[in-house]
Formats: sequence, structure tokens, C-alpha cells
Amino acid sequence: MSLFWFLIIIGVSVFVHELGHYLAARVQGVRVKAFSVGFGPVLWRKRAWDTEWRLSAIPLGGYADIEGLLPEERGRGYDALPFLGKLFVLVAGVLMNVLLAWVLLAYLFSAQGVPEATGRAVILEVLPGSVAEEAGLKPGDVLVAVDGKPLRRPQEIEAVKVPGPHTLTVLREGREVALSLTWGEGMEKLGVVYQPEVAYRQVGFLQGLALAAGRTLAFGPTMVRALVGGLIGVLSGNANSGVVGPVGIVAEAGRAAQEGLFRLVELTAAINLSLALFNLLPIPALDGGRILLLFLTRFLRIRPEQEALVHYLGFLFLMLLVLLVTLQDLRRLLGG
Repeated sequence: MSLFWFLIIIGVSVFVHELGHYLAARVQGVRVKAFSVGFGPVLWRKRAWDTEWRLSAIPLGGYADIEGLLPEERGRGYDALPFLGKLFVLVAGVLMNVLLAWVLLAYLFSAQGVPEATGRAVILEVLPGSVAEEAGLKPGDVLVAVDGKPLRRPQEIEAVKVPGPHTLTVLREGREVALSLTWGEGMEKLGVVYQPEVAYRQVGFLQGLALAAGRTLAFGPTMVRALVGGLIGVLSGNANSGVVGPVGIVAEAGRAAQEGLFRLVELTAAINLSLALFNLLPIPALDGGRILLLFLTRFLRIRPEQEALVHYLGFLFLMLLVLLVTLQDLRRLLGG
């Protein structure tokens, strides 16, 4: 089932991305010779609207074969478009992935609610023989106050590490329970694993769409830094780079499917945002690389064969990157 959900999520994400390129070309009168979800040997094909629609064997990407992109097609199709027209074709795929992510997040916000931290801490685990166990804390307790002061953030649980008696107020099965403990000299650990409590606030779909757009834009710089830092980590051999490849996504899709529809939708939104950011990187063979070359050609004379070579080298680099990330995924899953 993990592979099934992986194929569905990746297939939808790739289809939407390439559909953006396709529509941006067609509305400007540019012919699209072929539209494929997947690479490699063609498993299924059908001709419609002057385009051959394909389903190919390797489900790790896709392509829209737009007339005018190849060196031998100079002067017609895409190549005959003005600068802004070309730019629109190149960014349309990324825009479609972002739009799909926003729509999915808006659905989550309207159906499940907008996740908001309450400031309180949910106890996940209580270590045997610890101070927390002696005080009576149990997994599932929600810590709401320390010494009568409501928690504004989970880290304020550390306030008990002041020598002397303390009172913990927790929610347990809907009721408030007061627990007592005494912190003594030489004590170091409370002995709990906790996480922030999250509450869900219901909103309408349009409000959810606005929230999705706002939060994505606000966290955009952080996401870019994480992606670039992760890719540098992969290239430098850092096993904890945080970047997940195809094998890792298969495993994550399986876990998400077990958790339910909302988790699958959340994962699909995250993959589409990651795909959009990744495609904007200025690497030849990616949309970002083509956009960079488009701007450079306004100031430099770049011959078609030079551009083709740059994209070929960029494609080889991407294959190397996929290989490194896949090996990292396997090491992580196998515990190596």
C-alpha cells in the first residue's frame, strides 16, 4: 500500500506541475507535442488536442514537450514568444504546485481545523523511576500550569527545576488534577517526554485558502534555507541532512495512509510545496535553471548547443543527487 499511495501522490503532483507548463504554452498558441507523467518507456499513449498524452514507466517526474524548446526548433513555438511569455511558461508548473498545496491546506483547515499551539504540554512518556513518575504524571496528561501559573509555552515545564515544592496542574480525562513534587539539590531530569498541545480552530474554505497562502509565504525563506542546507548536506555525505528521496517518501506515504485522509492530504501539500521550491533552484534541467538562462540570454549570447550541453550536465547532476538521496534513505530505513 505504501507504493500505491506514493504513486498516487507523485503522479498527481507531477501531472499538476506539467499541466501548468502545458496550459501556459497552449494559451499563447504554442503547440505541445507530448505530455508525459513519468520518464522512460511509454506504457500508455493517446493522442488528443494535437498532443500525445503518455504514461511512462519511471514515476519520478514528467515532461511537457513544448515546441521551440529544442535547439533545432529555434524561431518557432516557445522560442518565438516574447520574454514575459517564455517566463510564464517556465514558472507555470511551480505556480500550479503551489496552488494545489494551498487548495489542499484550505481543505484541511476547513475540514479538520487550523492547528494552533495552546502553550500547554502533552506528556508522551514518563520514564520509570523518575521524579515525574513519583509525582504521578502519566502519558496523555496535558500540563496546563506550574505552581498555579498557566503555561504560555511547553518549555515552561522547566520551572519545576527550582529546589523546593511545586504543584503541577494537569488535564486528565477532561478533569483537572493537581500533582505535587519536590525538586531537590542534585536533581537533573524531570523524566518526561512531551510535545506542544495543538488545538484546531474551524474556518471556512476561503479563509483557509488565505491562511494557507499567508503561512506559506511567511515560512518561505525558512523552507528555502532548509532545502538548500539539506541538499548541501546530501552532497557532503551528512546522513542527517533532512532531505527525503523516493524511498523515504514511499515509507512516509505508508505511514500517512495508516493515519488517515487528513495526514495524506497534509503530506501531498508538503510534497507539492517542496517540488515547487526544488524546481526553482537555479540548476540546469530544472525550471529554475531555465529561468536563469532566460535572464542571461538577455545580456549574453548563448548558442543553442551550449544551452543544450548545460541542461545535459544539469540532468546528470540531478541523477547523481537522486542516487545520493536514495542511498541516504536506505541507510536511514535499515538503521545504518
